[in-house]
Amino acid sequence: MPKPPARPRSPRRAPAKPRKASASEERFISVLGTLLEPSPFGRLSASDVTPEVAVRVSAIFAVCRFIAQGVGVMPIQIGRTLPNGRKERFSPPCSYTIRQRPNGWQSRFDFMTLQAYWTALHGNGFARIMPGSRGFMTTLVPMHPTRVSVQQLSDYAISYKFLEANGQWSPLRQDEVLHWRWMSENGIWGMAPSEICATSISLARQLDIAATAFWKNGARPDFLIKTAEKISDPAIAELREQFRQMYGGNNRGAPGVVSSKVDIVPMQSNTMEQSQYQELRAAILPDVCRHWGVPSTLLGDAKMARYSNVEQEHLSAQVWCLLPWQHRMEGPFDMALQPVYGEDVYVKLDSRGLLRGDNASRAALYQSMFNMGSITPNEIRDLEDFDLIDDEAADETFMQLGFSTLHAAASQAEASSSDLLAMNEVPDSSYEDVQEAGGFSVGQRVYWDGGDGVIEHLMVDGVLGVEGSPFAITATMDEPAASVRVYQDDQPTEFTVGKRVSDLSDAPAESDGDSA
Repeated sequence: MPKPPARPRSPRRAPAKPRKASASEERFISVLGTLLEPSPFGRLSASDVTPEVAVRVSAIFAVCRFIAQGVGVMPIQIGRTLPNGRKERFSPPCSYTIRQRPNGWQSRFDFMTLQAYWTALHGNGFARIMPGSRGFMTTLVPMHPTRVSVQQLSDYAISYKFLEANGQWSPLRQDEVLHWRWMSENGIWGMAPSEICATSISLARQLDIAATAFWKNGARPDFLIKTAEKISDPAIAELREQFRQMYGGNNRGAPGVVSSKVDIVPMQSNTMEQSQYQELRAAILPDVCRHWGVPSTLLGDAKMARYSNVEQEHLSAQVWCLLPWQHRMEGPFDMALQPVYGEDVYVKLDSRGLLRGDNASRAALYQSMFNMGSITPNEIRDLEDFDLIDDEAADETFMQLGFSTLHAAASQAEASSSDLLAMNEVPDSSYEDVQEAGGFSVGQRVYWDGGDGVIEHLMVDGVLGVEGSPFAITATMDEPAASVRVYQDDQPTEFTVGKRVSDLSDAPAESDGDSA
């Protein structure tokens, strides 16, 4: 019996050989030793996140910028606490260094912004204290956190080492360095926020790299040109170029005309994938803001912004974000100044400029403070950056007419030996009004020591005022009494005062200069 024909065998494939890396393939290595692979997606893990990598994420940079500039715009004030608890301005020789020019190449804003930026990104900020013509703190030289080493000695003092440009380490004492720290586990070295939220940063960085690769390598046209006829390759290229010139660029959206044998087939894009990608990228910002305590709405998170919560978001940023940073930046200055100028000296960052309301709100506040005598006109002008008034009255406090202290009211009552009768108060019924008495008449302008007014009531028999009051005046034919409407600046006031007629005069008293 003949054997069946053998079945044909498919040809064997050679085993795949591992791909060798090209000799020209680039490998990028950061200065801190982080390896970033040349793949557009890379393999960036949480352990590879450094401050230099983290700041490339737009949300990280926005958070650090917000904190740094928020601290930088706060003016610096130096004060001293008095034994009675009050506080006053203090201007030591180093005041110019701290408040205006820390060094020869930076302004106060540049210096404070840099230190806050370093602290927000690296967890630490350093400045070297250099002595000179303004005492022990004449110049403040910034030192990058990656070039500083910190160590605690056996006596709990802190020693520093700074890597100079020539590669040598310079030892520094604790009183020669200003050290700003973020949150710390040991109180010596601040933790880097980029390491704390490395997972979020790694995800955000991967999304950025993926977006770049998508737009660089994506090959998804808007439509296809379909025809039943066979077209050569040169004709295809020519047709494609004609469509690009006629309907591309500035002509995009213009009506198109094709032959009857050509169809235009639109490409359905993956809208669901794109929307998920956008949502994932949008979630990065609030996640990053959560680590630094910055409201995401102040960094462009329109999804959480509401018209009703704008003001509260600004207050929240001041209380829960910038206020802790304000105290963080004040601390190293206090520790440097107090051993030299005393424990009662302090440095304060003035955040009132960040809390300024609109014009109407500020005007209402100034008016209330001025009416209660707690602020002078020149202090109001200084807060609004106006020129001060060269008048002594502009440096005095004022109160509304009718307001007075308890001490002043008691002194006035004792000096006049009378009761202040409220406006429209009905005189006591134990006397009868007369039109004339003691050479004076009702409606006459009279004067006394320290005041003037117009007589409203005259009496010659009875009690003027509340009977039984220590300030009541008993009137007789020999000693008439009068109820006088008090005037101020030739205008009647709401007060009346009881006076004996013998204490009144029909003309103002002459001054010593006039009598001479």
